[in-house]
Amino acid sequence: MSTQQEQLDFIERHLVYDIFKDFGPEASLEFHKVECSNGLDGFMSALYTVTLELVIRERKRTEVVLVKFMKGTEEFRESSNSYIQFANEIFAYAEILPAYENVLRTSHLESEVVSNWVPRCYFARFGQVEGLSNGRESVLALKHLKNDGYQLGPRLILRRDHLEAMVGLIGPFHALGYATRILQPQVHARLRAGVVDMPFVSESGKAIFDVLYRVAFDRFYEFYDRQKEQLLKDTDPGFGAAIERLREKYFKQPTQLLEWIRTNSYAADQADSHFATFLHGDYNRNNVLFHYGADDKVDGIKAIDFQELRFSTTAIDLSFFLYMNTASEGREEIYAELLRKYHSHMIQMLELVLRRNQDELTDDRGAELLKEYSFERFNGHFKRYAFYGALVCMHFLPWLLGNEKDCAELSRLFDTDMHGPAFHQLSMDIAGDEANEEIFKIVRHAYEHGYMDEI
Repeated sequence: MSTQQEQLDFIERHLVYDIFKDFGPEASLEFHKVECSNGLDGFMSALYTVTLELVIRERKRTEVVLVKFMKGTEEFRESSNSYIQFANEIFAYAEILPAYENVLRTSHLESEVVSNWVPRCYFARFGQVEGLSNGRESVLALKHLKNDGYQLGPRLILRRDHLEAMVGLIGPFHALGYATRILQPQVHARLRAGVVDMPFVSESGKAIFDVLYRVAFDRFYEFYDRQKEQLLKDTDPGFGAAIERLREKYFKQPTQLLEWIRTNSYAADQADSHFATFLHGDYNRNNVLFHYGADDKVDGIKAIDFQELRFSTTAIDLSFFLYMNTASEGREEIYAELLRKYHSHMIQMLELVLRRNQDELTDDRGAELLKEYSFERFNGHFKRYAFYGALVCMHFLPWLLGNEKDCAELSRLFDTDMHGPAFHQLSMDIAGDEANEEIFKIVRHAYEHGYMDEI
């Protein structure tokens, strides 16, 4: 593993030059500086900010670049899936996004460029990185968007304009995965082979997902058993039965349910497997940046952090995003609206690309393909796998609802001793029953919409 000094040396000796070259032969570099960044958002990464003062055609320009390295010991990298996560993130920038760009370009849709969806990428490398260390490393250099006015959204609940911007980004992203499979099957097969599978189950039973979902189920059922009478008051009798069925089937190993969602959704014998594609994997408010117009409404959005990229059901991206970023009050209405808007954005992009390639498809074939992605079929598929979002909220929502001190301590324990009793206990306690009640509301919503029917 590389040390901080080795990372700083790599930036100074190699990366600054690679970034500078991206501005062409007419650019000159007058000055640069490198700063270490700290914060909870980088708890699996070592982050640096590189500022370059450039002169291009006699005009001065300041470019700020965020550089991201994999951090942690060899043991931490293995147990936290860092090697898989960082390999897939680099693959997203180096292969998947350029392939989508090519689909648009060959469809004469240059105005829909994928590069508008993510920060400009200057360098993306995983594996043996010359000049860094002898082990597997990850280096990603992206344009820092703070000077362009982009910023993270609210910590918890997003406004409608935030939510609509997010579905407006992820819908076309998924659509281009479908379009690549239909129009360029060999490219799609190459991309599919390049994504490293990240199973939720592990042989050791001590990997990161084992730890996080063990706590999640322990916490949920401790609260449920303690408050059962009040929680089930005036609810459908089948709800309590569904919770007990979930406990009976998956309490001993919660990750088996996550793994079933991940793999069953693209199994060859599933009639709706065509809804599986390349996912962001961690599509949440902390992994997108918003830009605001004069009216303080969102007028731009870019996605970041593709570390949990997977090939699986789009319900993974959508259910997590919808449950994590909508308030329990009013969720019923806005959740349904956002699903419709997501599908509208997705199908519009897919239809546009297919129409531009109609010479390769008969009219009947194009129409039949679009029927396969109709809202009715999408919604049926989503219903089968949308409990994924509730599962992730079980472990993640308390972290967001916790106070800054507890979050910092939880992050420290995650880094140093995720298997220890202190990490487990703080994960059980953080944010208290406020978080437990919100989680329960999410599970109840999932039950009421049939998301627990097949588990």
